[in-house]
Amino acid sequence: MKKNRPLEPLCVAPHMSLLHVMLQLDKAVEQGYIAGIALVTDEEGRLKGTITDGDIRRASSRYGSFDLRAEEVMNPHPITFPASYSFRQILEELPLKLKASGRKSRRFLSKIVLVDEQNRPQRVLPYHRLWEQRVALHRHIVVLGMGYVGFTLALVLAEQGFFVTGYDVQSDLITRLQKGCSHVHERGLDAIFRRQLNKNFFPSMDMPADGEVYIIAVGTPVQDKGSGVLQPDLTSLRKAAEMVGQRLRPGDLVVLRSTVPVGSTREVVLPVLEEQSGLEAGVDFFLSFAPERTAEGKALEELRNLPQLIGGVNEESVEATAAMFRDITPTIVRLDSLEQAELAKLLNNSFRDYVFAFSNQAAQLAAHYGVDVVRTIRAANQAYPRQEIPLPSPGVGGPCLTKDPYIFAAAAEKAGIAHPLFLHARRVNETMVDFVVERVLSAFRQMGKEPEDAPRVLVCGLAFKGQPETADLRHSTSIAIAHRLLEKGLQIVGHDPVASAEAITSFGLQAAAWPEAIRDTDAVLFLNNHLFYKGIDLEDLLSGMRSPALVLDAWHLFEPEEVLAAGPCVYLGLSFSRSNIG
Repeated sequence: MKKNRPLEPLCVAPHMSLLHVMLQLDKAVEQGYIAGIALVTDEEGRLKGTITDGDIRRASSRYGSFDLRAEEVMNPHPITFPASYSFRQILEELPLKLKASGRKSRRFLSKIVLVDEQNRPQRVLPYHRLWEQRVALHRHIVVLGMGYVGFTLALVLAEQGFFVTGYDVQSDLITRLQKGCSHVHERGLDAIFRRQLNKNFFPSMDMPADGEVYIIAVGTPVQDKGSGVLQPDLTSLRKAAEMVGQRLRPGDLVVLRSTVPVGSTREVVLPVLEEQSGLEAGVDFFLSFAPERTAEGKALEELRNLPQLIGGVNEESVEATAAMFRDITPTIVRLDSLEQAELAKLLNNSFRDYVFAFSNQAAQLAAHYGVDVVRTIRAANQAYPRQEIPLPSPGVGGPCLTKDPYIFAAAAEKAGIAHPLFLHARRVNETMVDFVVERVLSAFRQMGKEPEDAPRVLVCGLAFKGQPETADLRHSTSIAIAHRLLEKGLQIVGHDPVASAEAITSFGLQAAAWPEAIRDTDAVLFLNNHLFYKGIDLEDLLSGMRSPALVLDAWHLFEPEEVLAAGPCVYLGLSFSRSNIG
């Protein structure tokens, strides 16, 4: 009997009371059987119907009793599949069975029953297991948004064997990608791009109609809407949700990867998807928020090694998303809700911006007293057992840290929290641009040079960061400082070890190659920490400049004594200066 009835502990007789059904299911779970479903069978073991936990709750609530018989509560027409079917066959036929039964959705199909030729239950399969197999079969993934986040993720997925369409509305970007021209500087990415283009990765301006997984990675910029505080603009997000919703089919998965205010997936994206598709999230399709947390310059490494956070509209949505990311990263962190995942994303970047603001304001205070803030912080950190204070910088830039605190602040203000701390930190970091500009102008004046004399200044390190290296000039404080000095009348030349001359000129700056860039300059400003600059010969640097030269070492790349020993100059740190000229 055991051989023919492998699920016997889950099987109940039609006349059994709900109370006894519940007691039997508890025993079955203790024996290691799947929870949440009872199989109503006749004396020959043939399936007559199914009862779920939800059925029991609804019946007991409606009738106020557990004395009802199983046959009064069961679903007498469960959708089943032959035990001989493969996962692929089940997935292909499930929509047809739903349609034939007059049911649009897969409601009540959190678990699927497989039966033999005599309709005797052989196996109960959790629906999310089907999704794991569905993803393992490398189905069609559509990534919306071919910016830094979407492009890198799309290529990593393609490298794993997934069939990926990279969609974007920018025709010039898609044309470049179709020709094999990458717009992202990332170590190792070009090699993957060459391997996967037109193999597993296909850039397109046409939204596919046969996608099964949709990953939304469009930009969510911030802008001033009249309040004086930057607010997130979710226009592109809504448009992306509309396009996805128009193509959604039962069983599809939608993953939001864009950075958004807490609550946006449930309050903005979900209603649009349901309205456009006529389907219900968590019932007909899966929906999750799985934030991107990679650092530019380390995206490939971190996509494969950082834990992937996932929050879903329900547990099945989390598991469906985990099934996809499990092929990329070994660690999946399942969160309790969409909102928890959204909050976790904002926590990381806003916290980093906050601690950097602490150090940057400390630098402003140290400048008042002429104290070397870098050496002071290093002294404070030395052998101190608690959290280290980060070193200051000439500002905190980049597309994430300049935006995410404002998105976090918008969520806080919506929740009624006045004067968000992360908003204050962001503004402190923004003051560093004027702080650095004024230090440069003040140093020039002390050297007898006025802005009207149009000193020639070489700005080194135009990307928003130097380590890990990137060519990304978006929201770069170096660019902002260069533009501010241009407004003051200074001549500005820009250099970056990675960013192209074309990219530099597109930001309104004159680009120059090294070492020609240093010739006949009055000042050199090191504004990011790229390792290229640490390797330069200081004597060669100063000998090519107009004497006496001004050297702003905003990242403490050099020891002041080494710079002063290389030639006549003024060494300018973020909070102090040294000079060897009369």
